Amino acid sequence: MMKSLRVMLGIMLVAVFMVGAMTCEAAKKTVAVTGIENLDRSSYGRKAADELDVAITTILVKSGSYNVVERSQLSHVIRELGLQSTGMIAGNTAIQFGQMVGADYTVVGNVVAADVDYFNNYLYKGTKAKIKFNFKFIDNKTGLIKIAEILEGSDTVSEFENKSPDKDMMISSAANDVAKKIVEKIDEINPITGLVVSASENQIYIDLGSDNGVQKGDSFIIYKEGNIIKHPVTGQIIAVKEIVTGSLKVVEVHPNYALCELKKSKGRIAVGDKVKRG
Repeated sequence: MMKSLRVMLGIMLVAVFMVGAMTCEAAKKTVAVTGIENLDRSSYGRKAADELDVAITTILVKSGSYNVVERSQLSHVIRELGLQSTGMIAGNTAIQFGQMVGADYTVVGNVVAADVDYFNNYLYKGTKAKIKFNFKFIDNKTGLIKIAEILEGSDTVSEFENKSPDKDMMISSAANDVAKKIVEKIDEINPITGLVVSASENQIYIDLGSDNGVQKGDSFIIYKEGNIIKHPVTGQIIAVKEIVTGSLKVVEVHPNYALCELKKSKGRIAVGDKVKRG
């Protein structure tokens, strides 16, 4: 009897994972990272812009959650649209741009400050690199700006560690710091979501894995969709209530699925329940 149950569970998981593998790419959002512009007049501004360009693209790709449009394709479309600056990508232009490059979202921005300075706080001396980045994240389906923030990144090297640190390397590290914050902001409005595909006692399998950017130690919440919230005048659907039923911690990751430990639950966890990272 137990052998039959194990066989049935194995068949069910294989079937679900095959579907997940076929739909994984389709579920990913595609992002266009336009050339980062430099508004800073210091010698570090151009370096910061170049490093940010590479860092944002690299972190998005490595996350496994996004596809990124090739830069050569972006440059061609920008020229075709006659845009003098990537900052002009907004509204109807953003919608057209998204259709032409096949992107759901566009990252635009400019470096407004970049510098490397020596500091002396008596007990702590050293060198600090700082970057300030004006960042916008645009929805290409609506042309609306989803995120507009000025983010800062830094890198500090104490005099005890190195009295003459490589300043270009420090700008690169500061750019990487900003890029991580950018992707965190993007993840907040595009959380990784999936389904419970098997549930037994404290072991929960979900249809998300390393191909989706899931890592060991990640936390997920389990939820069910509740009542629809509508606008009282227009009748437009504004949101769907989420009823949290539990939380998970990822303990084992495979390309298209993950094994999780059930940390908390409010009732029975069932196959088909929704999960999202958070």
